[in-house]
Amino acid sequence: MTHELEVLLELNKHDAAIRDQALKIEGLRRRRASLVEAIAREHAEFSAKKRAFEELQRHSREKSREVDDLDAQIRADTEKLRTGLLSYKEMDALRVRVEHSRARIDQLEDEALALITQVEEQAPLLRAAEQDFLKWKAKIDQDIAQIDAEIARYTQEVERLRHARVARASAVDPKLLQRYEELRRRYEDPLVPVEHGVCTGCKLRVSEITVERVRHEIVTCENCSRLLYVK
Repeated sequence: MTHELEVLLELNKHDAAIRDQALKIEGLRRRRASLVEAIAREHAEFSAKKRAFEELQRHSREKSREVDDLDAQIRADTEKLRTGLLSYKEMDALRVRVEHSRARIDQLEDEALALITQVEEQAPLLRAAEQDFLKWKAKIDQDIAQIDAEIARYTQEVERLRHARVARASAVDPKLLQRYEELRRRYEDPLVPVEHGVCTGCKLRVSEITVERVRHEIVTCENCSRLLYVK
């Protein structure tokens, strides 16, 4: 194996390590994004439950106020009937209204009681749902923090490898390095071995001349243009 091939193989190995770290970072970022989306989704679901409960509370309060207002009206009308300071026609109309209001208030009280019961039943369920969500979210937040730490560690390693790559690349012949860099933009494996007369990059057979030359020098595959060597 020539010195030229040795330094190029080292550079290729170095680039593979950088690529491996970058893939790990990409995978971690995808995982992080999925966790953030999960939090947003669960938060939206819990928020919808909370809004529904708050709307139920509001409806219950309004219904209770409606009962109180109607009860106050009945009391006021009854007092007017008791004092008798009204005309017969007014008294008759007021009696009809009181009777109608008494019938109506029974229905309203049933509705108000049903709403109060719903609020009392759903309140502990909502508190439990909130506790479950917060407990789950705390665990997911820990997972995200761990992922962030791993991303930072891998990013630091990538920076170290890229810094070290400068020295390795400078040891390669400039023309060969240029060719290698061009191929690296096209392939993840710009430098591959020939095995049994086949380029292990494109999996196609190369010519016998290429097989013979690659024993002594770095050559390119006639099919995919990758740089070839023999182990």
